[in-house]
Formats: sequence, structure tokens, C-alpha cells
Amino acid sequence: MRKKLAIAWLLALAPIVLFVPALALAGLGPCSFSHPQVMLAAFLLFVILEIAALPQFVRAVRAGASAVLAMIGMGLALFVAAFSATFGYYFLADYWA
Repeated sequence: MRKKLAIAWLLALAPIVLFVPALALAGLGPCSFSHPQVMLAAFLLFVILEIAALPQFVRAVRAGASAVLAMIGMGLALFVAAFSATFGYYFLADYWA
């Protein structure tokens, strides 16, 4: 029960923790990134992680975990997925321009 909720939270919070290393790998320069493909791949990975977290929250509630914590986690996962998809789109549009 707690293990399933912990896995769901780990998946939901991973993009927040991995954002700074992704910026460092992308080579943040004075005006732009030297490797924008890294940021595109990172945002795609972040969306995938958040989508994978949603069913884990549902499974955790069905196993008897706290529904309130799971609902907060689902909201966070949806917010971060939308945030990552939006910024991924803007990075892609800037990269193609």
C-alpha cells in the first residue's frame, strides 16, 4: 500500500528533480541553449513520467492508500505534464525557427 504510493510520488516528482540537470546538459548559454535537443528529449521524458504516475496513483488508492494524497499527486502530475508539454512545444518551435 505505502510502496505503491511511494512509487507514484517518485514518478511524479522525478521531473522536478531532473529539470536542473537537464538544463546543465543542454548547455545553457548567455542567449540560448547549445544543445536544444537535450531539452526536447527531457521534456518528452517528463511527460512520459507523469503519464506513468497517474495509473500508479489509482493503483495505490485501490490498495488502500490515502485518497487525499493520491488526488494531490494526480493534480501535481497533470500540472507538471501540461507544463512540460507546453515548454516542450515552445522549445521545439524555437528550435525549428
